[in-house]
Amino acid sequence: MKVTSVEIHPENSDDYAVLSFRDSRRENPYNIKEITGLDADAIIPRYYVASGASNFYNLSLEKRDVVLKIQLNPRYGLYESVSDLRDALYKMIASSRTGKVQLQFKNGTDVSAAISGFVSKFEAALFEKDQEIQLTLSCTDPMLRAITPVMMSLKTPNPAIVDIFDNQSTAPHGFKFEIDITANITDSLLLQAPNDSSWFFRIVLGWSWLAGDKLFFSSEYNDRYLYVVRSTTTYQIADWIGAGSVWPVIFPGNNSFTITHPDSLDWKEISYHYTYWGV
Repeated sequence: MKVTSVEIHPENSDDYAVLSFRDSRRENPYNIKEITGLDADAIIPRYYVASGASNFYNLSLEKRDVVLKIQLNPRYGLYESVSDLRDALYKMIASSRTGKVQLQFKNGTDVSAAISGFVSKFEAALFEKDQEIQLTLSCTDPMLRAITPVMMSLKTPNPAIVDIFDNQSTAPHGFKFEIDITANITDSLLLQAPNDSSWFFRIVLGWSWLAGDKLFFSSEYNDRYLYVVRSTTTYQIADWIGAGSVWPVIFPGNNSFTITHPDSLDWKEISYHYTYWGV
């Protein structure tokens, strides 16, 4: 991931701070001197299911602490002081009731990825000649994720095989989809990879699927759901997930899925966020 600048964005606030890497003329009030905690230094395999001869492990990171060492560079011509810059950052610790702060990693004007957390430390070298502060951001979700989702539209409404190619992410991640039921179905729906029976995601039959039903699915971090909208009523159907099912995810590269009864389904939308282990 190429990064040219980092921005600190408090949630629900229009104020933000730009931390520049390229400021040879020292024109930016905040210059980033060092960032630590942006690598993947402790990847932990967590066993979650055995399917046939395969044992499945979820590779994940522990909570991430990102530490930023920031040099304060007041623009005295604009009557700006070191204290002003320090106070502006203090205000970002909690600018809303959520208390969350987002770090955005930009390549030029584009946001490549972001991570959110809470400021757990604010250390200021008050009596040093070169004024610096050190911020520690504690992030429960350790992954760096794109802000804008990738939206896929399938050319064929009811393909037998759905291919999702993610050539940007470096880490596995969840995804979302919406399917319209176009004809009545009287048995379960089975989602899995072609020619790979080592895992499956089965939605057992709670009642018959009717033409006009809309199925919504998400396996994204902290946002898993499965529900059906029939007419104007929403039915939560997570209890329809069959025993032994594995939530499908997207891995870097090509991912193929099949689902039973493709002629009775219309894939309306598939979306996901690029996800990274680190910078």
